[in-house]
Amino acid sequence: MSISKTVRLSGGSSESIEDAIRTVLARAAVTIRDIERFDVVNVGGKVDGAGAPTDFRVTLDIVFKVREAIQGE
Repeated sequence: MSISKTVRLSGGSSESIEDAIRTVLARAAVTIRDIERFDVVNVGGKVDGAGAPTDFRVTLDIVFKVREAIQGE
């Protein structure tokens, strides 16, 4: 039986929402193994005086498999 765990992480990018998602996932992959999927929980950002977006922020639920214990560990 497979067990999964979910962590919620946030991050951003000055380029785009997609880049913000990629940034958060890449950083998560440094310390989390077996990432299966993600869900976007929130999208937001900042705008300049003219109303143009200047910063994109995302919050993701990142789902990964819980690894089985290895004998001797």
